[in-house]
This record gives sequence, C-alpha cells and structure tokens, in this order.
Amino acid sequence: MPVTSATIRIWRKAPFIRLLLPLMIGIIVQWYWQIPANLWWYLLSISTVLIIVFFFIPFFHRYKMLFLNGISISILFISVGALLTWHKNIHNNKQWLGNFYKEKDTVQITLNEPLTEKTKSFKADAVVNFLVQDYKKISVKGKIIVYFQKDSLLQQLDYGSQIAFIKPLQEIKNSGNPGGFDYKTYSLFQDITYQVYLKPDEFVVLKERNTNWLNKFLFSTRKKVIDIIRKYIPGEKEQGLAEALLIGYKDDLDKDLVQSYTNTGVVHIIVIAGLHLGMVYWVLVLLVKPLKKRKKFKWLTPVIIISGLWIFSLVAGAHVPIIRSTVMLTSIVLAESIRRKTSVYNTLAASAFLLLCYNPFWIWDAGFQLSYAAVTSIVTFTRPIYNWFYLKNKALDFIWKINSVPGVNTP
Repeated sequence: MPVTSATIRIWRKAPFIRLLLPLMIGIIVQWYWQIPANLWWYLLSISTVLIIVFFFIPFFHRYKMLFLNGISISILFISVGALLTWHKNIHNNKQWLGNFYKEKDTVQITLNEPLTEKTKSFKADAVVNFLVQDYKKISVKGKIIVYFQKDSLLQQLDYGSQIAFIKPLQEIKNSGNPGGFDYKTYSLFQDITYQVYLKPDEFVVLKERNTNWLNKFLFSTRKKVIDIIRKYIPGEKEQGLAEALLIGYKDDLDKDLVQSYTNTGVVHIIVIAGLHLGMVYWVLVLLVKPLKKRKKFKWLTPVIIISGLWIFSLVAGAHVPIIRSTVMLTSIVLAESIRRKTSVYNTLAASAFLLLCYNPFWIWDAGFQLSYAAVTSIVTFTRPIYNWFYLKNKALDFIWKINSVPGVNTP
C-alpha cells in the first residue's frame, strides 16, 4: 500500500489541501450555476455556528462527531469560494457600468496603463469613472478597452490620463467560431465588458490625472529598464526578447520569433515564471548573507528578500505564474525566519488558496493550471525517477539528477 500511505502522509502534512478543494468547488459551482448570494450566506452562517458549537461539546462526543465538523468546514469554504466568485463578477455590482449606460451618454475614463502600440492603433485598458446623463454625473464601476487611431497628439496620453467622449461603447463579443477562444469571458474575468475606437476629434483630454503611487512607480521603473535595454542591446528582435526575458514585457516581441518558439514547444521560456524568480531569490540571498552574521540586522534579511521578490514580480507584470512563485517563496522565507520546516505540498496549496481568494477567476487561467500542474509533478515524480538509477560517478549523477526532473511546459 505504498501509494495510499504516501497520500495519507501528504494529506496530514498539507492541511491547506483540505481547505483548497472545497474553495475550488464553491468557485466552480457558483460560476456555472449562478446561485443567489443569499443562499451562500445562509450556508456560511449555519456552518460557522456548527463549527463553534462543536468546540463546546464534551471531548468524548466530539471525537465521535469529527466527520460532522469536517463536513461543516467543507461547507464553510465552499460558501466562501462561491461568495468570492459572486462578488468578483462585475455583473453583480449594483454600480456596474452596464446597468446605467445609454448610447448618448458622456463617458469619463482613466487610462489604467501606458498605451500599447498595435499595427493600426494604440490600445489601453481604462477604468470608467462617470457617466453623464441629462447633466447628472453617475459614478459607475467597470473597465473598457480603448483603441486610439494613431496620431501625434497621443503622446500626451499616458497612465492616469483622464478623457471624456460621447461615442457609443461596443459590447465585447466572441468571434462566433464554434470552439474558439472565449474572449468575452476572458475579458469579463478582468472586469472588462465594453470597448471603443476613438479618433483624435472624438475625445477630450482632461487636465487632471488620476494616478496611484504604486502603479506609477511600477510603470516608471519598467520604462527605465526598457530604455536601458534599448540603449545597450542592438537589434529590435534582440531588444524585444530581452525585455520579455528580463521583465516580462512582451509588446515588442517579434511575431515570427514567438511563432518559432511556439512551433518548437518552448514558448514558455519567454514568460517570467518560477525559474526567473528563483534566480532573483538566489541573488537576494547572496546580497543579504552578511546581515545574517549580525544579530541586530538579522530581522532585515526576510524583509529585504520578500520586498525584492514582490517588487520584481509587480514590475514584471504580476502574471499568475510569477505571483504563484512569489507567494511560495514568501512562505518559505517566512518559515525559515521563524525556523519552521514546511511541506512543499502545503506551501503549494496555501499559495493557490491565497491567489484564488484574491481572484477566484484565476482557476480558469491556463497559466494558473499549468503552473501548479508543473510544480506538483516536479515535486511528486522527481525523486522516484531519480531513484531508478544509482550512479557512483558524481558528474554522471549530476547529469541524471537534472534530467530526472519531469519535462512539463510551464507558461
């Protein structure tokens, strides 16, 4: 019974798995069945009361009723997952843009990112701040995609720029091809439900800017890094590849190059993920090594490492694979700082749990799925595969150790 015993051992050492599974069930059930939130609140309240009552039951009877407590905890986290999904769905927000918008409304938006150059236009995500109806300003929630016709006047537009226009918004729709990419749902998961194409004479740039200090810092830092890369690396293809590999900026990537990587099955190497963050972590550990020798500054070690990891991940775009790696490494650093050993499976489950609590829609993200599938397979199968052969020669043993890692393509 080696498999069963190993499974039980993992189950005991990784309690977060028991919380993650019901959370995922709640997310999936709510998305596909769209159950009213009131029902989940009732279940959440009942399960919470049962869990509290359980602790006041005499110990002997409590032992007999452990399975009931387990069911209550599962229902609790199923309800939590469902409520997070309900709340994250912009359609359930009373202030959602779609509940108020009319074609003749004036729309005021804030650009949520710097403009990205496309073949025939510039593109940016934007947050809708207000609608103006009959001279009344209505505060709304939601995002749209804005396409600007190429023009020299667009140089004044950047992150935080506010503009107003009257042109009708177009609802985001799929291409209509059966089995094609569900772009409408993909956009909805990012709170984006409309899009608009604007010519230079169809919008007005407002004087005031609406910026967030953190986003401003991240965008400016990314721009400085890109400027340095473009200054010291010749060739547009080489610059685009360096930007993608170093900070995850893929707008300048050559399309033919990306297609070549895709055809050979190695496109994942140009996406910032665990390998890149592992290298950053290694550099940070080397930098703070002298601090470990001094007791007064020892507490600075985890602060510097964790801060460095999160700054890099945010500058690199904060995509799911790198956030997963950042959360995992943060857990490891914190565990080391309090001198506690952690289960890799528990750390994986905890990071997935936290990410899904932040954004339950990531459960359908291909990067999220493949990232966790890859790491789990590496953790589970590397040691058994390595044990197939015993090699006395250290060089051959090192080569076999590297090749024993399951070859999973992570995004």
